[in-house]
Amino acid sequence: MRILRVTLLVVPLSVGFARPSASKPAPLHCPPQAVAIPAGTFPIGTTRSQDFDVDEQPRRMVTLTRAYCLDRTEVTVGEWETCVRAGACPERKPFFAGDKLPMTNVDWHDARRACSFRGGRLPTEVEWEHAARGGDDRLFPWGSWRPDCPYADLWGETWGSCGTYGPSAVGSSPKGASPFGALDMAGNVLEWVDDAFDGKPWSALPDVDPHHADPKARLRGVRGGSWDYDVVHSLRVSDRDGYPSDLRDATLGFRCAYDPLP
Repeated sequence: MRILRVTLLVVPLSVGFARPSASKPAPLHCPPQAVAIPAGTFPIGTTRSQDFDVDEQPRRMVTLTRAYCLDRTEVTVGEWETCVRAGACPERKPFFAGDKLPMTNVDWHDARRACSFRGGRLPTEVEWEHAARGGDDRLFPWGSWRPDCPYADLWGETWGSCGTYGPSAVGSSPKGASPFGALDMAGNVLEWVDDAFDGKPWSALPDVDPHHADPKARLRGVRGGSWDYDVVHSLRVSDRDGYPSDLRDATLGFRCAYDPLP
């Protein structure tokens, strides 16, 4: 009796068949001076009580439905002068001169004009915090350890001096980069954000695309601490404050946000 032999052909999954894979979001294209910040759900605020203010409470999850781009560093004196020469920004004498230093002596209205000239806008307060902290509960842009000179430009009795009196050239503390690569988000200069500031807890804002846009508000949000801050908790990513919108100060500057490029 003849025996019929059957040979089975085993085809590896890698040959002839497509292995299923999760789709990756398309890369964001940003202006060359900006870093990409993805949309998503992430924490803001804090649950800590010691040395933390009521307006930072509670820690909560919020969602931004649109990705955006943010200046890697604060807008510089040299970049401000470009806006002045174009007739889009008013003449302002910075408290500290130098093309690579962050622009100071600008109020909230000045910052909005400059960002519009640059093709952008001031970031919302939540956009700023997300860019500074990423998706976890870090205290500072670089993590949870205390700030010092390699990570932030600081000056004062608590820290000693990280350099000369005043801010440093933007990007001088690369170890202090945020998870998305933004620099100087703690120390150097405080930064205007677009939101009105009323000191209310985070719970007063919606869960999706929160933005406190009150055109009549006198106080506007500022974030990030400055070179002149002596108190540790004032440099944290969740620390909030509000200044009069017409205030111009030696510790106060800004950076801009943008829609991704096509």
